[in-house]
Amino acid sequence: MKRFISLTLAAVMILLCLASCASDGEVSDTGETTGVETEPVTDTEAETDAQTEPETTEEPETEPVITEDLEAMKAEPASSFTVSAAFGSNMVIQRDDYIRIWGWADESENGKRVEAEFGGLHGAAVIEDGHWLLTLGGKLPANTEGQTLRVFAGEGAEYKFENVLVGDVYWVIGQSNIAYPVSMIKAEPLASAPGRNVEISDDLMIRLYRVPGDDLGSSVVKGSNDCSEDVVNPRGWKKPKSGAPGFSALGYFTAINMYNALDRSLPIGMIEFDAAGCALHAFLPNEVRDALKVSKAKNGIYSAAGSNPHESSYMYNNRIYSFQNMPIRGIIWYQGESDCVSANKNDTQYANRFAALITYLREKHAELHGNYPVYIVELPPIYMSFDYSRVRMTMGTIPQILENSHICSSADTWKDRTYGNNLHPYNKWEVSERMAKIILANDYGMGGLDYEEGPVPLSCTLSEDGLSATVRFIHVGDGLKTFDGGEVKGVSVLCSGGGKLGTVTITGTDEITVTATSKITAVMYNSKLDQSFPETLTLCSSSGVPCTSFRMNLK
Repeated sequence: MKRFISLTLAAVMILLCLASCASDGEVSDTGETTGVETEPVTDTEAETDAQTEPETTEEPETEPVITEDLEAMKAEPASSFTVSAAFGSNMVIQRDDYIRIWGWADESENGKRVEAEFGGLHGAAVIEDGHWLLTLGGKLPANTEGQTLRVFAGEGAEYKFENVLVGDVYWVIGQSNIAYPVSMIKAEPLASAPGRNVEISDDLMIRLYRVPGDDLGSSVVKGSNDCSEDVVNPRGWKKPKSGAPGFSALGYFTAINMYNALDRSLPIGMIEFDAAGCALHAFLPNEVRDALKVSKAKNGIYSAAGSNPHESSYMYNNRIYSFQNMPIRGIIWYQGESDCVSANKNDTQYANRFAALITYLREKHAELHGNYPVYIVELPPIYMSFDYSRVRMTMGTIPQILENSHICSSADTWKDRTYGNNLHPYNKWEVSERMAKIILANDYGMGGLDYEEGPVPLSCTLSEDGLSATVRFIHVGDGLKTFDGGEVKGVSVLCSGGGKLGTVTITGTDEITVTATSKITAVMYNSKLDQSFPETLTLCSSSGVPCTSFRMNLK
């Protein structure tokens, strides 16, 4: 785990320099003042908003150093060992990347070897300090025929995992809206028919591994610096019939939408890490948590403020960490509801802290495809008693500072203000349809990302007199428009001296210009808790995908 610490801390500190806390007050699009500015807008914030378009050209892949079979094969075979519970029959292994397999052994086995073979590839490693990790000597393309992964050493020391597929593996991470299972959608009479009647069949090459945060057992000290090397209370890899009902509805629905669009020819694995009610700091590794200074320790237990009090770092330490050596294709993320309070400043610092987390995870995964994409669900209009609109706006600026990150807008997916449990909207099928289209466009070249993702803010520039600001966007399709061809609704501003919003006009294919009666210090979109498209939000791409929520700070 120490291998990338220095690189990670450097990356984290760079990210910390990109932006600072945003202010609380805003002026509505009707001109009504809705609050006062509680913190100054810093020069750093303005610099963040004025960045150039994110670089999309991928760096050339470099081949990692692979364990030398010949050296390891000189060692005596181990008489006993264990394999990580991250592996199992019916799993999916990531294609086109080096396959790492790991586990443990008694200290008496140090210096002895463990081998593995799969799909015609072979690897070997020597046990050191009770640990072993081997890398198979090659990469594999997708394979729909189940194969045997064999891990072995001395006579009788062998593990066989059957029906192992090769395809694409995604992590599905978040709080209770990720934990919201397929079974609840199927039982929800108000949910749409596609979700209620979703196909669940073991004929599908979709494999699921749920890793919930609520069954860590008595052996895990939540909030400590201790990391669980192996999976705690493993549920194992499941086929759809046994795994889908209790699996994340968003995760499974996204998988099946992708699977069908890819002509059912590519195996897809989904690994779910869910933590109901947990704020962002629960997912931060120790090094990132400490560099960001988001948590305090008392008697060796780290915790931080959130809408629900809980320990820090344990979702990484005791859940994600045990899968950290497994290559993946990307991450689907739906979290942030518990970051709405200002006590920990996650509501205004979410983008920077999230970027630090993903930078760390990418470095830990990096063999070939370290810069894998992350797909973020925008928090929908859920009409609860606490206001998470600030964190939603902050999340909308993540693509400005985190390369290969994408926002799945949601303002048009939820309308039911009367639904009692609307912290957990039953719109998971609708969100998954858009999420799948974004992933397919970005990862598989199916459709254009500019037409599927929806407008995402890129920069905001202020006029010399400060009375107008121009916001530029990416992913506008053929050009920005409003849903009904009328006025742009949903924009609000912060102004010095209590100024008010003037006009909002689409002034170019990829830009809008906002005016105000005094100097503009911030431009916002979808800044109120209960806004939805197209009643109160109208800006969208040429293909009708709503603009994401954002807050752009200015000098």
